[in-house]
Amino acid sequence: MRPNLKQAYKKQSGLGLISAIFVIVVLAMLVAGMSGIMTASQTYRAQEILAVRALSAAQTGSELHLSELLHPENAQVCTTDASPVALTTPGLLDCSYQASCASVTVGSDTYYTIKSVGKCGSGVDSATRGVKVRVAP
Repeated sequence: MRPNLKQAYKKQSGLGLISAIFVIVVLAMLVAGMSGIMTASQTYRAQEILAVRALSAAQTGSELHLSELLHPENAQVCTTDASPVALTTPGLLDCSYQASCASVTVGSDTYYTIKSVGKCGSGVDSATRGVKVRVAP
């Protein structure tokens, strides 16, 4: 008493095809989702690197301005010239800074405040960071 195989196959027809299509669709959705996540991650990392470079440019500007101000051979004159300076260091190419200085006298003490703004990149792909340093020589 063997069951009729033709009738058993007719009852199961199409289930494998539907399962395969379902698996392919689910995998395609996973791949599309992962691709979007990877693209967003790369964009975020690129912006983060630009921000770190801009902070380094701002710190460079404030330190250069500070070294000129406090150098023993220079007069302690606070210059307010805030013209942009392009950096040519290999790590800071396409970066610039603007540094300005202000002095305040409190009693007999003079305090200098150096404000430096670093910028890297251009257009949408740019980052700007600022640093403010206050010193009493």
